Amino acid sequence: MGIHLAEMLLELKLHGPVDRLRKARPFSDDMKATQANLFDPDIPKLKKLKAYRNWLQNFQPCVFGRVAAKNENIFICLLEEHEILRMKNGDPDVHDTIQDARQCWKRLALDGRHSSFLILLLSPSLVTREPGDRLKEVCRRLMELYMEIPSVQDDTIHVQREYVFLRGVDGDPQKIVKFSTLPNVFCAQGDGRWWHDHRTPGGIMITSNALGHFAHARVSKRSIGAVEKVGALENAMRTINNAFKPGRKNSGLKHCPITWLQPRGKDEPIIVRSAELAGFSPYRYSGFFHTDHLIPSVFFRPERDQAELPKYEDLDLRYIHDDSTDPQSHAELMAGEKCGWYEVQQCINRLPDFVNPEKTKELTEKERGKLALWAEDRLKGRLA
Repeated sequence: MGIHLAEMLLELKLHGPVDRLRKARPFSDDMKATQANLFDPDIPKLKKLKAYRNWLQNFQPCVFGRVAAKNENIFICLLEEHEILRMKNGDPDVHDTIQDARQCWKRLALDGRHSSFLILLLSPSLVTREPGDRLKEVCRRLMELYMEIPSVQDDTIHVQREYVFLRGVDGDPQKIVKFSTLPNVFCAQGDGRWWHDHRTPGGIMITSNALGHFAHARVSKRSIGAVEKVGALENAMRTINNAFKPGRKNSGLKHCPITWLQPRGKDEPIIVRSAELAGFSPYRYSGFFHTDHLIPSVFFRPERDQAELPKYEDLDLRYIHDDSTDPQSHAELMAGEKCGWYEVQQCINRLPDFVNPEKTKELTEKERGKLALWAEDRLKGRLA
């Protein structure tokens, strides 16, 4: 299997260079306050999750993520460094822990409860190390264990998709559709660097946000039309426009903001209702990294900013509201694709029978609590 994640973490801790940026630019106050809770060994996991959700709700630029965090619609798999180091079988145990959480998310998402999945790897030693190849390999290994992909290459869009399901679509209790999403990686080291928007307190975070699932689950009969699609477009545009901007011109960060909206072309219609967004293109936006790349190599450099960065000028927004340009992407990511119970069951095949969706309706609070205890007990059984 190669080097295990635990070995990578120890290698980074013992031999990774200290992040020199933190001497001149300590972590932002919001990061320091949140990490004080996340790294406290006397604080239980539930309170750590609450502290992290509070940070997501108030300090991340993603509009969807903020709303989801506020409503507790994000399912979080919290992995602490000491747990990874204590797992008896190494990476197979890390993989199984992530997959337990991933399948719990998919079962709850089926009922419309969670549109986002998040893996948070907490490591007080990792956050003190500068970005480089060692940090990138830890992110890569975590992504491979999550997505069950043998190898994730730098700066690539992987053909394997992450799917999440929703039943009761169009008011039909028997109709199930699936939505696709691609994960993104965030690191504490982004704080104060040009990729500030992809920072996270605690260490490393991987998130998958299913926009189409989010849009459908929030409306009656779980059916969306033009109004909901325009609302989703506006929120996506606000997220891009919310990208971190330095407080002063001589900040030393020339590649900020990390993403930006493009002016609306003469032949492009005004689709949005918001006056502040009407002057921007509803079709495309730009960025200094590709938002669909699983491992953007440009993040993993020690400099606060780089002399040169690639510029992606044609990042897509049309899939949200337009089914004519790329009908496949619109169906996968926004409208949903019809599927059956067999595919659903294959994606939740390690869960206990009491949450079998063909035998149960929406899970009760008691059943959700029982499912959480099931995952917790399985994790405890893997620790030495």
